[in-house]
Amino acid sequence: MTRSNLYITLTNGKAIICVADSSSAPEQAYIVESLLLPLLALNDTDAELALLGEHCTPNELRVNATYRYEINLQTKVVAFFEERYFYKTDIFRKGENLTQRYTNYLLTIENKPL
Repeated sequence: MTRSNLYITLTNGKAIICVADSSSAPEQAYIVESLLLPLLALNDTDAELALLGEHCTPNELRVNATYRYEINLQTKVVAFFEERYFYKTDIFRKGENLTQRYTNYLLTIENKPL
């Protein structure tokens, strides 16, 4: 299981955090196809929060998260990074930019034959 911390700007501009606890690497399909693509298709804050509530734990970040997604629902942009937690300072920081993995997965599913 790969865990990800999600940093989200909702359509109304409000910033929230949550943690996705399962299958959150893009190549595992679940997070992209069940959460990110449906979320990006919405333009309603209440619907966004409802969908997020189904797939992640709100108002939490996990120190053992492997990844970080930064999702801006106003601009419809997703960025994907390694997540770094520093125990000594109790600070989360983004690590290496892995957005190309997310983009590559999107290209893979777009090119799948029907």
